[in-house]
Amino acid sequence: MGIHKLWNVLSAGEKKLTLEELSHETHQKQGSGLRVAIDVALWVFQSRSSVVGDQSEIRSLFFRFNKLYELGIRPVFVFDGPSRPDYKRNRFINTRPLETTFRANLIAMIKFFHFSIWNAYGEAEAECALLQRLDFVDAVYTGDSDVFLFGARRVIRQWPTRRYEAVPVYDITWICDSTSLDRSDLILIALLLGSDYDTKGTKGIGINMAAQLAKCHFHRGLFDDIQIAGRTPLDDERVQHLFDDLTYELQHNSTKNMLRKHTGVTLDPKFPDFSIVIDFIHPLTNIEKNDPSILKAAKDLKANLDVFHEPDWQNLANFAQHTFKWPAEYLLKRFTSLLFPAFMANRMRRRTSRSPVILQSSSQSSNSSSQQQRAIDDYFRSSSRCRNVEKPSEVVRLTAVKVIPEGNLKQYRVEWDKSCWEHFITLLKPRLDSEAYNTPDYTLVLSQHTEVHSEDEQLEEDEVGSSSSQSKSSKKEPFDLVKRQWVDADDVHHKYSSLALEFQGKKRKPAAKGEGLPQLTSFLVLPPKRIRSNTSH
Repeated sequence: MGIHKLWNVLSAGEKKLTLEELSHETHQKQGSGLRVAIDVALWVFQSRSSVVGDQSEIRSLFFRFNKLYELGIRPVFVFDGPSRPDYKRNRFINTRPLETTFRANLIAMIKFFHFSIWNAYGEAEAECALLQRLDFVDAVYTGDSDVFLFGARRVIRQWPTRRYEAVPVYDITWICDSTSLDRSDLILIALLLGSDYDTKGTKGIGINMAAQLAKCHFHRGLFDDIQIAGRTPLDDERVQHLFDDLTYELQHNSTKNMLRKHTGVTLDPKFPDFSIVIDFIHPLTNIEKNDPSILKAAKDLKANLDVFHEPDWQNLANFAQHTFKWPAEYLLKRFTSLLFPAFMANRMRRRTSRSPVILQSSSQSSNSSSQQQRAIDDYFRSSSRCRNVEKPSEVVRLTAVKVIPEGNLKQYRVEWDKSCWEHFITLLKPRLDSEAYNTPDYTLVLSQHTEVHSEDEQLEEDEVGSSSSQSKSSKKEPFDLVKRQWVDADDVHHKYSSLALEFQGKKRKPAAKGEGLPQLTSFLVLPPKRIRSNTSH
């Protein structure tokens, strides 16, 4: 999708980063979660590449939602609007959203996770870009390169297939520094090559020649004026100047930006299509309509993205049971393995955050959400837990420490008290049906589990262990599989500093022999030079 081979040009400004790294960096710098605008159409398309199974599409997205929640990422899911052009890639498309069961389930699941929804006026990527330009979000999640032409600054292109997998991330600053191309240059490249709404382009011009012509900067004055004038058309003479300058450059290579002259290349007499330029520089969006109701919704969206949220657990559990046809016992096991670690990680993250914690996100679930939040807070704020700072009852001990090479993230392995898990289970149970979907040996459930798409299966295995290790521990209690969890070291130091210092002290305690000598932490690290007892001068 987007401009043909534009990603090849943008790759010079690409960095490979993990979602864990991006989330950690944002939390440390801003004291809040990473805010992302997600092009729903892309995620739906990817979910439909899953292996066929009962509700496989929505289950694929359910696993992604788990990951977003675990990392404290605050997403807004942007849906295409009815006013997007109905002619794309040389064919007519249906611009009216289909009210399908899948769409209804997707919207319900977004709301139960207390994520945000925004309906675009036309193209979702244009609305995503505007949300970033207005500082509603920190990044846009899309695979459509058009988003940079609409003004996006930072883009996450792919979803990881496993934990700590680096994915391509692009920033307009990195792109400009590495290629000397800015947003206006990318728009000219799109005009020369063709885009989703004008695929013809100019015969004989490829991505490299288009980039070379863009670096001549003949277009910048015109595009700057369009930026100021809004959607008001400029006089034809200004547009003709751009046509003449580019034609002369193709014939003579006067700036020496191209490798040679291209006398056989001829621009279309109607180049450039002014309406396409306008649509890239000033795309029609809901926020810019200045409708009072939409502006209020935008204000609510901004507030919702700026705070931490807990899912509406009882309604989410009820939704998962009836959508995925999971028996209650099996659902509790799956939520334990998938979401209890995320529940505790977010608990730690919120305690070290400068952002407020608010649960109001939808009128339908606001009452149950408020009651749920009070239950969570009452549990963790109980006097016996809050006063005992040195030995917090939710943490039994720290058992290990490690550094993740991807992003140099330090983590402690925390052992949770079982009461935390028991409380988590109580949040799930109120609306579960203990009799529903109790098929013999969970045949249906097991068949669903084996049909999960490979990327989701890998993410789940990273969370709870490989299939072989799960089978060996199948007789264990669910809590035994998740009672120890790797947690961000900064959060541990901030909330449980005494435990962290105590653990570090134990790790640094010298052995009986050679007491006082430094210990090697790695065979790659040399010890400090020893100080000789008899120093001669």
